[in-house]
Amino acid sequence: MTFVTSERKWLVVNLNPLTKYNVRVLASTKVGHGNYSKSEGFFTSGIPSGLPLNIRTTSRSASSLSFTWNPPDTTEQNGVIISYKACVSHSENEPCFQTFTTRERKWLVGNLNSSTKYFVRVLASTNVGHGNYSESKGFFTNGRPAEKATAETSSTLTFSLKIPSKTFVYLYVVAFKLKDDKEPTSSDSYENSELVTYVEAENSTNWKPYIAAVVTSSGVDGNMFVLGDGRNTDDPTSRKRRSTTSDYFNGPLEPGTSYIIFQRIIINEM
Repeated sequence: MTFVTSERKWLVVNLNPLTKYNVRVLASTKVGHGNYSKSEGFFTSGIPSGLPLNIRTTSRSASSLSFTWNPPDTTEQNGVIISYKACVSHSENEPCFQTFTTRERKWLVGNLNSSTKYFVRVLASTNVGHGNYSESKGFFTNGRPAEKATAETSSTLTFSLKIPSKTFVYLYVVAFKLKDDKEPTSSDSYENSELVTYVEAENSTNWKPYIAAVVTSSGVDGNMFVLGDGRNTDDPTSRKRRSTTSDYFNGPLEPGTSYIIFQRIIINEM
């Protein structure tokens, strides 16, 4: 393919993506033309074959998450990355409920629920098109301050729950026995897999947060919760967290001991 022009530029179209093309140029006068320049090779772009890497949070609050990520591996960018599209969803494979397109590698997502796990995935684009989404990665928003009892007996404590205004599948009421009346590690530092049963917490040599009850959206009856009332609630997940029991026991409290609770909201089955 050749092109004659009085300008010093040329747009070559209808090329194949991810293909090397060699270009050389010669100059002409009225007398004639000179020799071709040395051939220079150029690759056309393609859609990125690599995925954005290392999605992580840089800050978070009870209602927002701030994310950043790394570009795809340089050998898999297939051109200049011109934009990223980020997506947040309630579970790993659920459609996005919010998306954001940016040239920068960061995103602040607002208007989120507290103590709730959200999943983020990102894709990269060149001028040819976009690649595939990265794998979803889950992050919790911060919890509200731990609740303290509004009433007490010798074996129970009564707390006021904050029932979400938005639709939810269920929420965990998580209890924590205070050591020397000291506040525990922030509630959002615990993954769901780290929350144990009452029996496991009692048998542990370390203080661990335990699930005292599971409240479903259809089972909400007021917002008062009595910790230590001796009731059982079923695990609502289809895949049981443990094979030894399907119940969470809201066991009796230890006299003279301080407890706090926090809530862990599950928007959708994961």
